Amino acid sequence: NSFRFFKAAHKIDQIESQIDLIEEDIAAIRNSLSELEKQESRNSGRVSHALDLFESLQHTVAENSEQYGEALPEIEKQLEKIQSEFSQFVTLNSSGDPVEAASILDETENHILALTHMVERVPSLVTTLSTELPEQLEDLEEGYRKLLGLNYHFIETDIEARFQLLRESLKKNQENIKHLELDNAEYENTQIQEEINALYAIFSREVASQKVLETLPTYLNHLKDNNQVLAQDIERLNKTYLLPESYGNHVRRLYAELSEFDTLITEVIEEQAEPKEAYSILEEQLQDLQNNLKDIEDEQISVSEHLAQIEKDDMNARQKANVYVNRLHTIKRYMEKRNLPGIPQSFLKLFFATSNNVEDLMAELEQAKVNIESVNRILEIATNDMEALETETYNIVQYATLTEQLLQYSNRYRSFDERIQEAFNEALEIFERDFDYQTSFEKIS
Repeated sequence: NSFRFFKAAHKIDQIESQIDLIEEDIAAIRNSLSELEKQESRNSGRVSHALDLFESLQHTVAENSEQYGEALPEIEKQLEKIQSEFSQFVTLNSSGDPVEAASILDETENHILALTHMVERVPSLVTTLSTELPEQLEDLEEGYRKLLGLNYHFIETDIEARFQLLRESLKKNQENIKHLELDNAEYENTQIQEEINALYAIFSREVASQKVLETLPTYLNHLKDNNQVLAQDIERLNKTYLLPESYGNHVRRLYAELSEFDTLITEVIEEQAEPKEAYSILEEQLQDLQNNLKDIEDEQISVSEHLAQIEKDDMNARQKANVYVNRLHTIKRYMEKRNLPGIPQSFLKLFFATSNNVEDLMAELEQAKVNIESVNRILEIATNDMEALETETYNIVQYATLTEQLLQYSNRYRSFDERIQEAFNEALEIFERDFDYQTSFEKIS
């Protein structure tokens, strides 16, 4: 009996152990079911958002289908693929495989975002490729035909071939649009635009060169008119001023050079009635001529400025001469009113030298023909003398005034100090006899 008891107890333990395992399995199953329910719930929320994005994308494409050009079939194909992915998601999610369904939904969302980005880029690329670039190419070819009709020539001999390559590139790039190879399409658009710009630059160069050649006669006539004006100015100024011969010689030399260029330019213009080469080549060949004309204009400007300066210098000299005469009178009256013991010889020498230079200046200005170079030279001397005279006048009066004050002050104390008495006597003698007021000031101070 005891044996049976122990055997029954052992079996009970085994049964209880199996029950524990079953309960653990049941708990795991319940947890899995709970996770599946949660995944299904998450999938439901995400798919709703994804469907909104997808429907918005479908509406955008449907309402603007004409903007997508060759790309529209591929876009619609991608939309159908996404629609299929949604169907696959629904099947998996409803058949109890929400985890795999979530994976499909991830891919679907990525496809929607990628296609949305493409759909946003396509219209601009299509407009450029299908409208803007072809219109530019058409205008360029039309302009080229007109230039040929006007007897334009070009250095480049492959222009027609480049037009053909551009047309082929436009057609070929439609394949990139068709297959939504948008980065390639954008790159090709850029390359086509650069080639169009390069051809435009070629045509613009020749038109600009033709205009330069066309303006050469006008530019030359402008310079000839300038030269005539300079000759008239020299003739007019020669009646009043003693001009250097270099002015007349300079203008005559410029006239001779302009006459040579006139002949050369006339020959060039006659040859261009039936041009045989590109205008840019001819412009390059005539670059030295253009530079020479520019040099002549610069020389004319320089001569004109010198001639204009003559009358300015004359007016300036006359104004300053009158000012200096008045200043001399003012200085003379000023010194007389100071009641000085005497006037220093240095001042008198400077005063009369300045007066003589001002008189020389006025005499030079009264000549039948004024030598403006001499006028400027004398004016510079008179100006320097006048500045020195005014400084000397100020110093004399200043030192004389200060010395008088010091002499009056030291007169009170000279009887108390021999050194003061000696300095007083020496300073007074210099002050009243030599009229050297600065030395007298230094002695008494």
